[in-house]
This record gives sequence, structure tokens and C-alpha cells, in this order.
Amino acid sequence: MSLTVQAGRGWVDVRTKRRSDKRWDCECRFVSPNGKCSSWVSAANAEGYVSRDLAFSAGVLLGRELAARYAARVQPAPPSMYQ
Repeated sequence: MSLTVQAGRGWVDVRTKRRSDKRWDCECRFVSPNGKCSSWVSAANAEGYVSRDLAFSAGVLLGRELAARYAARVQPAPPSMYQ
């Protein structure tokens, strides 16, 4: 199952899948406003998650962190007080 969540500058795609041991894995990626996508990043630990909802929550949190990092990279520097 997949989900798309609006982020500060772009959006986050989150997808989950059930493992053979009945636990859940999750991956997320950030999509910038110009359509460029990051690679899929695993949001799961080795044990996995006991529910799909927990897996989605982890994916959304990690995806928003990726979005914040992107926003910090593209923001212009504040004007210098020495100009």
C-alpha cells in the first residue's frame, strides 16, 4: 500500500509491504516541486513494525525529515549585515 503526504516543499511518497514473518517494512522518498525524486529510503528497523500504521508513521516522519533537509539546501542565504 502507498500513501502521498504533502511536505514543506514538495511531497513524500510512503509505501509499505508485509513481510513473510507478518511484520511490516516501510520505504519513503521525497519528491521536489520540480518533480525530481530522491531514492527510496528504508524507514524500517531489522525487527520491522507490528502494524501497517506504525510503518506509515515512521515513513512519514523520515520523509518529512528528507523534505526539511531539501528545504534547507535550497533556501537562499540571509542577507549579510555588512552589505
